[in-house]
Amino acid sequence: MSIIERQLFLRIFGPAHLEPAATQVTYTSREDIEVLLALSQTFRPKIVIEIGIQRGVTSKILLTQAPWIEKYVGIDITPDARPTLEGQYDEVPLKAGELVSSDPRVEVVVRPNGSRDLRVTDLPVADLMFIDGDHSETCVLHDTWLARQVVRAGGIICWHDYNNVTDVTKVIDDFNIREGDHICSVTGTWVCFEFRRDDGRAEGRA
Repeated sequence: MSIIERQLFLRIFGPAHLEPAATQVTYTSREDIEVLLALSQTFRPKIVIEIGIQRGVTSKILLTQAPWIEKYVGIDITPDARPTLEGQYDEVPLKAGELVSSDPRVEVVVRPNGSRDLRVTDLPVADLMFIDGDHSETCVLHDTWLARQVVRAGGIICWHDYNNVTDVTKVIDDFNIREGDHICSVTGTWVCFEFRRDDGRAEGRA
């Protein structure tokens, strides 16, 4: 696993300036948000996709502090759906993306199976994709495959809950064993990321 110390990461890509009002984050910690903000501030993504938008806490912070974002697609499951892992049962939002639904840049996509109900062509070519949905192995594999189809070359894929007690860690470690440690973990956070080296099937898509 490639590992970068958090303070070094912030010296390279940040520092991230998190507003004082953004301290009450829920499933994503302040330190995790700082990683996303630092990447956003450095690379200025115009198109962002978040799998597992929940109520929209993370997206609200990013959108507030990143006026260069032109489109933000948030994906989640319907209120009556159930995640694969029991530990995520209480994370199902009653109204996905409610904190950012009034922002004209935001499109909230809700499906019974979340991202698993989407095709590659349902999504725009993205500059940044944050994977924080169902943390089971099958779903993380699917979301990674989906991200690698829609994130452009030079774009960024971030995963949440690496080193947390979920299947995310196993999936990422397996990718790194097969692919040569291209995915990097930031110490002191549950975030890891990779820079896309190719477009997958995104080339030629609108």
